[in-house]
Formats: sequence, C-alpha cells, structure tokens
Amino acid sequence: MILSLLTLSEYINEIGRYRMGEGNCIRRCSEMAKKSSEALVGIFVVIGIFLLVLMTLKIEKFQIGKEAGYLLGIYFDSAAGLARNAPVRVAGVRVGNVEKVGLEQGKAKVIFHVPHRITIYKDAKAYLKSEGFLGEKYIEIVPGTPGSPKVEPNGMIEQGSPPADVEQFLSNMSAVREDLKEVIKPLGDVLKSIDPKKVEKIVNNVDKFSGQLTSLAKDSKETIEKAKNAFSQMEDIGEKVNKGEGTLGKLITDETIYRDAKEVVEKVKETAETLKNVSDKIERGEGTLGKLIQDESLYKDAKETLQSMKGIAEKVEKGEGTLGKLINDDTLVKETEKTMKKVQ
Repeated sequence: MILSLLTLSEYINEIGRYRMGEGNCIRRCSEMAKKSSEALVGIFVVIGIFLLVLMTLKIEKFQIGKEAGYLLGIYFDSAAGLARNAPVRVAGVRVGNVEKVGLEQGKAKVIFHVPHRITIYKDAKAYLKSEGFLGEKYIEIVPGTPGSPKVEPNGMIEQGSPPADVEQFLSNMSAVREDLKEVIKPLGDVLKSIDPKKVEKIVNNVDKFSGQLTSLAKDSKETIEKAKNAFSQMEDIGEKVNKGEGTLGKLITDETIYRDAKEVVEKVKETAETLKNVSDKIERGEGTLGKLIQDESLYKDAKETLQSMKGIAEKVEKGEGTLGKLINDDTLVKETEKTMKKVQ
C-alpha cells in the first residue's frame, strides 16, 4: 500500500516535472519567435535605410569622397544667398561646389572646386543664379571657347552679367506702385467731377450711334448682296460671250463677222489711199480740180466772172435792161397774161 502510494506520488511528480518542462519549452519557443521577429524587423529597417541612402546618392549624384580637381576664383558684385558647398554647374550639370565665400577689395570673392576633367578657358564667364525665384543659389559656368588658353589652377574667371536682385526688384515695384498712385489719383478726381446727367446723355448718344451702325450694317449687307448679283450677272454674260451667244458674243467669236469686218477695214484703207492720191494730185495741180485750185489765172478769171455776174444781178434787181424790166415791171407781166389768154 505504502509502496503504491510512493509510486503514485513519484508518478505525479514526474508528470508535474514534464508539464513544467513543456511550459518552459513553449516559453522558450515564444521568446525565440519574438527575437526572430525583432531581428527580421531590424533587417528590413537596415535594408530600407540602405536603399534610402542609395537613392539619395543617386538623385544628388553625390560621390563619396571628392573627385580630384583644382580651385578657381570669381569676383562677384554681390554673392547674397550663396553659401559654402553650393553647387557649381556647367550646362546645368553639377560638376563641383563652392569652397569659400569671402570679401576682398569691396567685392565678394568666391573660391570653388572643379574636377580635372572639366576644362575652363580664359574667356569663360561665371553667373550667379538661383533655383526658381527664391530657391538655392548656385554658380553657372560657361567654359569658354575651345582653343583659347586654359585657366590655370587658382586662377580667376570673369563674372557674367550681374543677376537680378530680388530686393532691387521689389524696390522698383514699390516705386512703380507710387507712380501708379500718382496717375490714378487725378483720374479719380476726374471721375468724381463728371456729371451723371452728362454721362447718361453720352450713353444715349452711344446707343443712337449703335442703332445707326446697325442700320448701316444692314444697308451694307443689302449693297453687298446687290454687288454679288451684279457679279453673278457679269459671269453669266461672260459665259454667253464665250459661247458666242448675243451680239457681243457673235462679234467676238463669229469668224464670218470677223472676216467681214476685216474686209470693211481693207476697203476703208483703200478709200483712204485713194483720197490721199487725189489730194496729192490736187496739191500737184493735176486734173481739172487740181488746176482750178492750183492755177492762179483760172482763179482770177473765175473771180472776174463772179464779179460780172454780180453786176448783172444788181442791174436786174434794179430793173435795168430787158431782163430787169421783164422781172421787175408788173405791166409787162399783165400784158403777157392777157396775150396768153387771147391765144387760148
């Protein structure tokens, strides 16, 4: 009995120890899993930081350690906003950085570093620029003309055109604002002095003028339509003329009329030639008419004959001579009438 109890007690103890061992195992496994999770998270964090640094270096094109190069200097009238380690760029590409910014002889002296692979010539220019309107300041280098002498290390290059000064710009804008005030103030006084009735009258006049413009536009439209119709009619006439229709079309296109007209012109030319020949003969005194015109004796005889006829006519008119009495004496006319009656 006692042995059985001892055996049972030992058995229970063994079971207890087994369960305690199992709990310890579970606890140990849990602790190991927790440590594994923490390690995994740590690994991911390290990888993320590494990738972030890598991307930063990629974006900034940063090189660990400074590339071998040389120093150059520039004198700027003003280097406001330019700090140490500011970028130095050629054609927009970063090639170096500012090493020192100081004051010398009343100007800003800037020392910067460029790598040996970048060649700077004597006619190079340096410009102070900024990223955007209020961004980071940097130096832009125009290397110069290849073939020109090179700038030696620790040499100086010339400043290009001075950069726009923001403060100066704002000061100028303030001056412009004051000028605008001076201009606008008299304009406001003028507007205040305007009589509203006059303004209303002006508006009414403008309305009337607008109505007149509308009417004029309408009349112009009608005129344009009439002009279009006239041009259309002219086109129709032109087509008819080209087809030989109508009097003008026949005159232009009918070959028969053309030949007849040509014959008439030829005859007119012949007639003109004949008249010219007759005129030439008359001038030369040839023929009867030519002699009458050119012979002075015939002219004198004709003149004397005309004068004699004129004298006879005057005598007849006065009733002188037989013919004059016959014409002017009424008694002879009456006796002649009586004689004629007796004869009948």
